[in-house]
Amino acid sequence: MKKCRHNLRVILPLLLILTLMPFALTGCAQTGNPADTSGRWVSIVMGILLLLAYLGLVIYLWRVGKLSAWFAAGSAAARLKVQGLRLKGELKGLERDKSDLLDELGEKAWEARVSDPSYEGAYNQLLTVQGQMDGATDHRRSLEEKKADLAQQRGAVVERFDQQIGALKSQQTEVDRSLSEANSRVRALETDLDATAQVKARYQREVKDTRSRIIELERSDDPNKDERLGELNSRLTTLTTSLLDATNAEPELAAQFPGLQNQALTLSTELNDLQGQIQALEADMKSELLPLDDQLEALEKQIKTKTSEIKSFGEQLAPMAKALGAQVEKARPLSPELTELYQKLDMILSKVDFKAEAKGDVASNLGAVDKTASLNFYVLLLIGVLIIVLAILLLTGVI
Repeated sequence: MKKCRHNLRVILPLLLILTLMPFALTGCAQTGNPADTSGRWVSIVMGILLLLAYLGLVIYLWRVGKLSAWFAAGSAAARLKVQGLRLKGELKGLERDKSDLLDELGEKAWEARVSDPSYEGAYNQLLTVQGQMDGATDHRRSLEEKKADLAQQRGAVVERFDQQIGALKSQQTEVDRSLSEANSRVRALETDLDATAQVKARYQREVKDTRSRIIELERSDDPNKDERLGELNSRLTTLTTSLLDATNAEPELAAQFPGLQNQALTLSTELNDLQGQIQALEADMKSELLPLDDQLEALEKQIKTKTSEIKSFGEQLAPMAKALGAQVEKARPLSPELTELYQKLDMILSKVDFKAEAKGDVASNLGAVDKTASLNFYVLLLIGVLIIVLAILLLTGVI
C-alpha cells in the first residue's frame, strides 16, 4: 500500500503537467492577437507555470531519489548501446579480414597443391576443373601452332607470287618506258615530215615565182636586164638545189615511219601481254590463297572458342580455390607456404573471440539495466525539451 502511494506521488505531478499543456495551447490560440494585452499576459503566465511545474517535478523526483536512479539507468543504457554498436562494427571488420585471409589461404593452398583427406572432395573438383582447363589450353596451343604453320605457308605463297609479279612489273616498267620513247620518236618524225613538206612547198613557190620573174624580165626593156637576169638565174639555181634536197629528204624520213610505228605497236602488244600475265598470276595467287584463308578463319574461330572455355574454367576455378580456404583452416595441413597465413588467422580469430565476448558482456550488462527507469529518464527528458520550447514560444509571444 505504501509503495502504491509513493508511485502516485510520482505520477500525479506528471499528469498535472500533461493536463496543463492542452490548456496552455488553447489559451495561446485564444490570445494570439498581439493587440490584446490581457491575452499577452495570459501567455506569459502560462509559460511561467509550465516551467515551474516542470521544475517542481524535477525537484520532487530528485528529492525522492528517482531522478538520480533514472539518470544512472538512462546514461548506462546509452553508453552500453554505443559500446555494443562499436563492437558490432569492429566484429564486422574482423569478419571481413578473416574472410579475405581464408580466400588467400585457399588460393595459396591450391597454388602449392596442398591436399588433405578432410577436403579431398573439394580438392578433386579443383583438379578436375584444372585438368579441363589444361586440356583446353593444350588444344588451343595446338590450334595456334597449326595457325602459325598455315600463316607461314600463306606467306610463302604470297612471297612466291610477289616475286613473279614483281619481275613482270619491272619488265612492264621497262617496256612502258621504251614504248614512251618510241611514241616520242614517232611524233618527232611526224613533226620532221610536216616541216620538210612545208619547206618543200615553200621552195616550190619560190622557184615558180623566180621563173615568172625571169620570163617577165626577158620580155622587158630594162637596161639592167642582163645583170638582174644573172641574179635571178643564180637564185633559181640555188632554190632548185634546195628543192631537190627537200624532195629527196622527204621519202627518206617517210621510210623511217613504218619501222617506228611497228616498234611502238610491238611494244604496246608486249605491254598488254605483260599486264595479262600479271592479272593471271594475281588470279592464281587468289585461288591458291583462298583455301588457306578459309582454314585460317576456321582455326581463328576454334581458338576463340577455346579461349572462351579457358576463361570459363578460370572463372569457376577462382571461387572454388577461395572456398577451399575454410576447409584448409580447419584441417591445418603442414605447409611452409601456409604457415604465415595460419598465424595471421590465429590473430584474427583471437580478436574475434575477444570482441564477441566483450559484446556478450555488454549485452548482459544492458539486460541488467532497469529498462523502466531508463525509459522514464528519456521520457522525462523529452517532456522537458517540449515544455521548454513551448514556454519560450509563449514567453516571446510567437504563439
